[in-house]
Amino acid sequence: DSRDVSLDYKLSGPLLSNLPNPSAPAKFLPDLTPISGKDICVPKTSCSVFTSTNLNYILRNLNIEQIVVCGQLTDQCVESAVRDAADLGYFVSVVEDACGAKTEDCHRKGLHGMKGFSRRVTTDQVLQEIGIVEINAKAGNEECMRLNQADAVESRSHTLSIPPSSEYVRNYDRGSHSAIIRSLRAAGVKFLRYAVVDVYNSMRCKTVPISHIMSQLPNRTRQTWRTVSSSRPLDNAVSIAEGCIAGMVSYADKIVTSSNLSARNVLVLRPDFCSLRILPYAPQTAMVMCTVHNQQTNKLSPLCTRGLLERVLHVAREDLGIEFCVGAELEFMLYRTGPSGVPEPVDISTFASSLTLNEQVKICFVLCRL
Repeated sequence: DSRDVSLDYKLSGPLLSNLPNPSAPAKFLPDLTPISGKDICVPKTSCSVFTSTNLNYILRNLNIEQIVVCGQLTDQCVESAVRDAADLGYFVSVVEDACGAKTEDCHRKGLHGMKGFSRRVTTDQVLQEIGIVEINAKAGNEECMRLNQADAVESRSHTLSIPPSSEYVRNYDRGSHSAIIRSLRAAGVKFLRYAVVDVYNSMRCKTVPISHIMSQLPNRTRQTWRTVSSSRPLDNAVSIAEGCIAGMVSYADKIVTSSNLSARNVLVLRPDFCSLRILPYAPQTAMVMCTVHNQQTNKLSPLCTRGLLERVLHVAREDLGIEFCVGAELEFMLYRTGPSGVPEPVDISTFASSLTLNEQVKICFVLCRL
């Protein structure tokens, strides 16, 4: 019944009766009937199609940069759509002989009004350009295939061969465990977090009390069968189900059936000491990033994301002489003392909103101490 049309249409008076309605829905011309599964139909209820539809969202998702516009009326809906499309950053072409208006004068005025927002082309020009694009695309694909075949032998010498996880051996100091644990205890650390990043880029953590790890250190006065294994207590302190690494969705504690992983098979977390840090916001807790290993063979698991990155960097360094210098992006927020003596953000934009801090009042006290 056209209740959702824009005010401009509603002010059209008797012309409103000519709009599509449930008893007389809009129909497509026989030659313009949408192809099911290929064409996208977007119903509009305003003069500009960009105002009352999600067309811009659709075009962005399809990576569309150029738009060809035709239709009616030239000086109304077509012109409004062209101006909006240009402002949104699209390259617009108006097919002048595929647009229409109530009079020839209105048609000419509409085309003149779009002069600075689009280029004017004819139907024959558009068809020719589309044909050239299709021919060039086909020729380009054939040329790419030819070049790929011709350069296959040469490119092999520049291809990185990443060793499988079962053949990669990590280098780290096995004798430093005792010193690390005692240093953490001396610094007042009570807990050590073992952290790993799963294949969905989510952080998984397990926490072990430092007192428990201390109890696993070798007895200096007695040499027992446990001495060899317990001299590296950080190696086998924590395990995690393989399903948590590569088979669990990020939004729920649910194993994806198609992953063929389960909670029965367990992987061992091995710490990478270069990442060991005492958490500034929880000084009684330290955290270390880990690699994931097979519990029986101790070999690096193919599910380990950190291990994969290490192997890529290792091959780049050893085979190509490439070193990567990377680091974390440091971000901070500035605060000042407000009229009542309470810290408040210097920047009151959305990014620096204080709503979160209102819920986490302790953070304010930490900022004041810093």
